[in-house]
Amino acid sequence: MRSAFPGVCLLGFVLAGCGASRVPPGAKLPPAPARPPAAPAKTIAVARPLSPAARALGLPPVAPGPLPGYLLIADRNNGRLLIVSPDKRIVWRFPRPGDVRPGQTFSDPDDAFFAPGFRRIVTNEEFNDTAAQIEIRSRRIVWSYGLAQRPGSASGELSHPDDAYVLPNHEVQIADIQNCRVIRLTTGGRIAGSIGSAGRCVHDPPRSLQAPNGATPLPGGGVLVTEIGGWIDRIDAHGKLVYSLRTPTTYPSDAQLLPNGDLLVAGFNTPGRVDELTPTGRVVWTYGPTAGPGSLDRPSLAVRWPNGMIAVTDDWHHRVIVIDPRTKRIVWQYGHFGIASSADGYLSKPDGLDLLPAATGRAAGAPTVVRHAHAITVTRVGTLPVAASRIAAVADGSRLLVLGGLTAAGSSDQILLGPPSRLRLAGRLPAPTHDAAAAHLGPNVYLFGGGEAVSRPDVVRIDPATGAARRLRPLDEPLSDLGAAVSGGRVYLIGGYTGSRWATAVLRYRPGAPQSLVTRLPAGLRYAGTAAAKGRLYVAGGATTAGETSAVLEVDPATRTVRRIATLPEPLAHAPLVALGRSLYLIGGLDSAGTPLAQILRIDSRTGRVTSAGDLPRPLADAGAVTLAGRVIVLGGFDGTAASNAVLAFRPR
Repeated sequence: MRSAFPGVCLLGFVLAGCGASRVPPGAKLPPAPARPPAAPAKTIAVARPLSPAARALGLPPVAPGPLPGYLLIADRNNGRLLIVSPDKRIVWRFPRPGDVRPGQTFSDPDDAFFAPGFRRIVTNEEFNDTAAQIEIRSRRIVWSYGLAQRPGSASGELSHPDDAYVLPNHEVQIADIQNCRVIRLTTGGRIAGSIGSAGRCVHDPPRSLQAPNGATPLPGGGVLVTEIGGWIDRIDAHGKLVYSLRTPTTYPSDAQLLPNGDLLVAGFNTPGRVDELTPTGRVVWTYGPTAGPGSLDRPSLAVRWPNGMIAVTDDWHHRVIVIDPRTKRIVWQYGHFGIASSADGYLSKPDGLDLLPAATGRAAGAPTVVRHAHAITVTRVGTLPVAASRIAAVADGSRLLVLGGLTAAGSSDQILLGPPSRLRLAGRLPAPTHDAAAAHLGPNVYLFGGGEAVSRPDVVRIDPATGAARRLRPLDEPLSDLGAAVSGGRVYLIGGYTGSRWATAVLRYRPGAPQSLVTRLPAGLRYAGTAAAKGRLYVAGGATTAGETSAVLEVDPATRTVRRIATLPEPLAHAPLVALGRSLYLIGGLDSAGTPLAQILRIDSRTGRVTSAGDLPRPLADAGAVTLAGRVIVLGGFDGTAASNAVLAFRPR
């Protein structure tokens, strides 16, 4: 529920019940879905490891389909949290008898999200004026904030909290609706930061907010704030307003940032709707039937999953649905349209959801990965001064140059220099950045694009001897999430994100001159692995507007042609690619469910054969990787819980 003031909820009591409502008198329940008989055991090729929480719960992989994992539901009026499988079995619930200990409270969970690493769930109890974290395995409340049913603005108090998230640094961010603020809380319960303040409920971000009911954390820091009354505000990691836009509905709820920079927002109205908006507020997609079983009644949250499907909590229709955005049809549903119940298969005003990614059985026709008889050995050879992911790195003789990156504190401006075992701070970039691309050309190293809260067109030249950095003429447009490769003494920039669209261009860069278009990729592509070998450019995996891709492309700059040379075992992105001879090595990455991978794949650029070369010590996405003296060096990355400070190395066999 996204009500800002008690009067709105009081109206709900009169009309349909705002507390523990159940089936209306005389209503007939359709039969609960029958539990299918246990299937005979069979062997399935598992493409990747389960998330830690899925392993702890003993959950099996799920088949490809509209629900790419297990669904967490905050079943508010039933006072419970559920995790359900794609075949609609309840595989975990909270609380069971005895789960809430004496002195603790748990009532009407409004939203629920997994903490990084999927070992905990954080939930806000809007009408209980509290927030809590529940450890999944033990089913225990291990952290709480607020005084039960005692709204206030003093230390330790909340007033109608909404949208609690655990941040990568373990702080909890909460939209405190009636206090008109978004706060960050330390693990010890201290307020570490605030946007807006209690007692000033005026739309003037970031100085003051009007009844914020959504506070979605953004990659790299910052927050997307949704204000009741019709506003979405993007605020960067430094607390500065990036933009504020009007929504097409007066009651927007829980806006989400999409990978293409657009916003997905639910309209908590009757009939309800879901809109995709550009950062200027233009509506580019809408789902909103006004009647019938496809209609919505006060939907409070809409999210787009990595497989492209859109999940929606249809609160007052007592269900969670998954919509195919291409056909605008409901392709999966839990709960029954218009019927509130606590029976299995039913919900009562579900208000929150989140996805627990699980391994997917290999689809028919997908290529088989052949494991080498002698897998490579990966060893740790050094330590970054600060744990980081999304860094840019190049080799310079026997040394590395490591630039920028994303840390727990935000984007970095560090320039690190030295051998893998002794990287040291050698200088500073003109501005902090991550998701940039680096290339070594002649005596200098060049860093392209990247950014913090928004993509930038920056080009920075770095002297690898001294670490001195200088801004050059910028690119023709902003570009982040791109790849860079050097071939034939020229730098090529591949794909990326312009701040408004996914780039298809392969660009040739010359210092001091405008970049020129070489060719275009089949689709806009971000976070792909890129490398160069023997006059060709190679592009492996990456994220498209339709989801991750399994394609491995070869680009010939001389003929300006692009062809597909191989297919990965599964779609993935955020994996670096390096070349040694005719072999390409794709390292780690994220699968289509957002799960970090530990695999190292070898791709034969001549035959297109894909084999498993070995595994990293732990799953890693968004690592940096370079070749140095016949070895592959892997730097940093993100394991699903936190950034890594490890510098790893392996020598291909």
